[in-house]
Formats: sequence, C-alpha cells, structure tokens
Amino acid sequence: RSTAALDRLREHLPRLLEAHPSIVSVSANIHPEHTTRVEGDEEIPLAGAGRLAVRTGDVTLFSRPQSFLQTHTEVAVALYRQGAEWAREIAGTRQDLRIWDLYCGLGGFALHLAHAVPAAQVTGVEVSAQAIDGAREGAEAAGAGVRFLAADATAWAIAEAAGPSGPPDIVVVNPPRRGLGPELAAWLEHSGVPDVLYSSCHPGSLADDLAAMPSLRIVAGRYVDMFPHTEHAEVIVRLRRTAPGEEGPR
Repeated sequence: RSTAALDRLREHLPRLLEAHPSIVSVSANIHPEHTTRVEGDEEIPLAGAGRLAVRTGDVTLFSRPQSFLQTHTEVAVALYRQGAEWAREIAGTRQDLRIWDLYCGLGGFALHLAHAVPAAQVTGVEVSAQAIDGAREGAEAAGAGVRFLAADATAWAIAEAAGPSGPPDIVVVNPPRRGLGPELAAWLEHSGVPDVLYSSCHPGSLADDLAAMPSLRIVAGRYVDMFPHTEHAEVIVRLRRTAPGEEGPR
C-alpha cells in the first residue's frame, strides 16, 4: 500500500535472487487505494531487466509490469494460431487485407496474424501504454510491420472507421471478462466489417455480445481449457456478416 517496506525488500532481495536464479525481474507496485483495481499506477523497479521475454508460438512476447500475459502459454498459442489460421483462410490470395486487433495487449493475435498473412496491414490497439511498449518490442523482434497504438479500443475504432480508409476487412477482439460492451458491439453490428474473430474469456459476456450483433453469424468456433479443473473456459469464434434475411450457421 505504501513505500514503507521498500528498504526491507531491498535488504532481502539478494537472498531471494540467489535462492531463485531463474528470476529475471523484480519490481514493487504501490497501490495506496482500496479499490477493485489489482495494481496502482506507481511501479518501482528493484532488479533485473524490467520485462519478461516469453516465446509464444511463432513470436516472442515481451511482458512488463502492469501488462497482461496469459498464464497458460501452450493454450494461448492454440488461440493465437487458430486466429491466424482463420485469417489466412479469409485472406486467400488477397494482398491488401487490413486487420485491426482491438484489446491487443502484448500483441499475441496481431503478431501471429501478421506472420500468417505477411501482406496484410495489421494494427493493434490497447489502452495500456506498457503493454503497447511490449507489443512494439515484439514486432521489432519478429521483423513484423505491425502498427501498435495506445488508445481506447472503442473510441479509436469508431473514429478510424469514419476516416478516409473506412473499416477494415477483419476485426479481432479479445476483451476483458465484461465483454465488448454496448458501444463497441453496436459499432461492429453496423460497421460493415465482413469478418470478426472474437476471443472470449467469459462465454456469458460473449453470448450477450453476439445477441447485440445479429448480422454477424458464427461459422466456426473452438473451446480451449485455459484453466484445467475449473469452471473457466476460453472460447474463440469466427464470425461472418450475413445479409438481412440471409440464414447462416449460429
């Protein structure tokens, strides 16, 4: 809650690092407020590189304090590669595909999709500046020309789609447990985006969002067991836009 224990932490830190040589970074997060937020704004580095490099499928992700990293790497890779496979199928032989990865985090989906569809123009958007720093480092390490922006995903998508280039060909969304929310779901419903890949950590909020986007129909889906022996599930679905009155799989 405060910096009062920092001196004690620094005193014991050498013994901790000696006992656990695999530790690559240590920091202290100061969170003085009693809120539902997990972390405070102040991060104090104590030892190491300040970030963790994790090989994740076809790319390396760079996680910093206050950025989100999936705890089960193997299952995360399955999600990223599934999204990349669907994007490759959608792209076919096209060379001018535009892809937006909203709630991109460290760039797991964006970097895998760029690897799978090298000619695509991929943009990742995430509100966390620290996560975007990690995503940009991942893009540089992969030699991928992905553009990463620190911004509110909903506000950015609405504003960007209203610009001269219009909406993209594919939107990838990987929202927090609460889901997309009414504003982004409504924008997707009316955006004209033909294909959406939705990765969800909460099937209930996914169902709510799908109900708000009736013109986007499920054409494929996959369930992955991110947390074995628990009730939690991760689901990724491929959505395709259908014309009014047109029937499609659901």
